[in-house]
Formats: sequence, structure tokens, C-alpha cells
Amino acid sequence: METTGARVRVEACGKTFPDGTHALEPISFEIARGETVAMLGPSGCGKTTALRIIAGLMGPDAGGSVWFDDEDVTSLPIERRHVGMVFQSYALFPNMTVEGNVAYGLKIRKVPKAERAARVGEVLDMMHIAELADRAIDQLSGGQRQRVALARALAVRPRLLLLDEPLTALDASLRERLRTEIDALLRSLGITAVYVTHDQSEALVLGDRVIVMEKGRIAQIGTARDIYLKPQSRFVAEFIGTMNRIEGSIRTGRFESAVGGLAVERADANSAAAFFRPESVRLERPESAPFRLTVERVHFLGASQRLHLRGADAGRPIIVDTDNRASYAPGALVGIAVAAEDLLFL
Repeated sequence: METTGARVRVEACGKTFPDGTHALEPISFEIARGETVAMLGPSGCGKTTALRIIAGLMGPDAGGSVWFDDEDVTSLPIERRHVGMVFQSYALFPNMTVEGNVAYGLKIRKVPKAERAARVGEVLDMMHIAELADRAIDQLSGGQRQRVALARALAVRPRLLLLDEPLTALDASLRERLRTEIDALLRSLGITAVYVTHDQSEALVLGDRVIVMEKGRIAQIGTARDIYLKPQSRFVAEFIGTMNRIEGSIRTGRFESAVGGLAVERADANSAAAFFRPESVRLERPESAPFRLTVERVHFLGASQRLHLRGADAGRPIIVDTDNRASYAPGALVGIAVAAEDLLFL
């Protein structure tokens, strides 16, 4: 199945509701043809509003515009934008079979019967649900319903595929399996897609780039690696994954903290807080380490374990991820060190 995605450009699109609520401040970004962009953020950050504006389900405030390739689609309704949508709630027709649901968009578009049948068979095979073609929707599991929703969206060969929290209602193991399938599917089709989620793992796995949203604004756009390793703000640093933060003071470019006597020379040490990831920590003998902390809790995770450590200052605990070989007991004294290049000053 060949699908040609559109190049998408969003320019100064904001949304203010009649009651004065600013759901989305004016935002601008571009999506390359065939690229998957994940929009990530907490509830109420504006990501679904942005998706609905791109889809044509609502219009932006005055001055905003949406472009597919070189076409201004701002004033076009959803049925004329040629997009496919997949929702958390599936939005399937309960009075139709699986085949009927998948064929619905093609029928509305007056695709000839023979071609319609061929396309439906193609996407049912692609989603591994061909054997369910004659089954009623209420006879399907959650995972099967989501596959039907995806098949229906893809059958019309959209210029753009929009997915709004499509896996939220599923259990963890099924969510991970479908996430892998969706990733493989999007890459094999080369379709342009926007994937809205509050799940960090989904965003980092599926997005060629990730747009992190905060209070109706774009906090950062970048690859998964950039978002995780090079956050541009405290919000992004603490929202993505787990991040340690220690408070200190700055003296002529030298960051100093009372926690374990940490002191580091860094040209960019212009903030009285240093951030670092749990996996950036190196465990050492306490008598020779710059950090000396007490084990508060140990969470054994199978392939690894997570230590919660606390210092004499009784501040927030330091989180350390390490391998599963050594055993640590609550109350034990441990030493840790963090390389200067792994510290972020935001």
C-alpha cells in the first residue's frame, strides 16, 4: 500500500474559547513529509486542541493558519482535508461489522465497489484482523477495536494521520505491543503522522521528533535524544523521565552544594540548581566518594534496580539506577559520583 504524506505547516495557531479560556497560545511548527511528530504533555497543556485545529475540527484564532504542502487548509472542514483520525474511544460504528467500519470512509468518498473491497482487504491484512471482517464491534477486544480504528483511518489513504491518545484505554502489555506495531506501520508506509500522548515512552519511541507542550505553549521541539539528554528548561528536564535536582550556590562559575560536598567547575554553571539523570550516577566506596548518602529504599526491577538515597540535609531524595548484581539494604551508607559533563544547569 503506497501512501504519500503531506508536508504540514502550522503558523501562529492559538485558541481562545468564548469564556475567555486560553487553551492554546499561538504556536508554530513544521512537519516534514513522512515524519511522525509526537505531541507530549500533561493534561490540559493544549496538545489535543492543536491536533483538532490541524484536523479541521475547530478553527484557530484570527491570524493562525494551517498548510498541507502549499495549500492553505485553514478554512477547510475535516472532510475536505483528507486526514485520517484515530481516537482513544475508537469511535467505531456499533451497528456495522468490522468490514463495514473500515469501508465507511471509502463509501462516503464514492470509491468504486471493486476498489473499495480491495483496499479494505489490504488494510485488514496489514492490521492482522482479516479473520474478523464479519464480526460485530461488540464482539471485539480493546486491542482488536483499536486495530479496526487504525485500518479505517488508513483505508482512505490520508495525507495526514492524526492519533489522539489511541492506546490509553489498553492494558500495559497490549499498549506496548501495539506501540511497536504502530511504529513499524508508520515507518513502512512513510505516512505523515501526529501522535498526541501524555505517555513519555510512546512519544520517545514513536516520534521522529517530539513537541513538548507546557500550559498551551511549546516548551521544546527535538528528537527523543535531544529532549531527554538536552532539555532546554526545568519543566522539560523534570517532565521527561526521572531527574535528580540538587540545590547549591554559584561562585565565579563554580557550582557548590552541601549535598555530599559536591563542587564542580562549569562555564555554564549559572544556576543554583544542578540536574542529572539516575543512570548518570556512578556508585563508589563511601569513604572516597564526593557524595555520601544513606539508602532509604530499594526497588528491584529485574534487569536493574533503583535506589532512593537521602543526605543529611533531608532534602529531596537522590534517585540512582544501577545493575542488579549488588544488594543494597535500607540504612546502608553509599558513595556516588556524577561526571561534570552529566550535570545540567537550567
